[in-house]
Amino acid sequence: MIVPVETELTATYWAAARRGTVLLQRCGDCGQLWHPPAPVCVHCRSWSWAWVPAAGTGRLRSVTLVVHPVHAQVAPAVPHVLALVELTEGPLFLCGLAAKAEDASLVDGAAVIIGRGTAAGGELLPVARLA
Repeated sequence: MIVPVETELTATYWAAARRGTVLLQRCGDCGQLWHPPAPVCVHCRSWSWAWVPAAGTGRLRSVTLVVHPVHAQVAPAVPHVLALVELTEGPLFLCGLAAKAEDASLVDGAAVIIGRGTAAGGELLPVARLA
């Protein structure tokens, strides 16, 4: 299984991800949300921020069919579909998509729900499903 590298910054994020929850960071100064995790606000560079859970909904912005394993651990899961999701809160989020690449519903703007699922490497992480 591929295990994400956890740091002091990302440990809270990955703990929530294993429960199927996407955490975003909210700036304590400008109020903006961002993803992926960063030590300072990507909008105003403030060091004041807090974790907030995303609603778990969004819209597809792009999908790709992975046909070449990038690591031996994901070889058994090939082919699989990755999705770029625009979360309801605004930030973009990359995750697995529980759908077939030939599904006609995989169009830009299709509604998705993010929940706990098995990622290509076998770990339980957030996975998108068509709403």
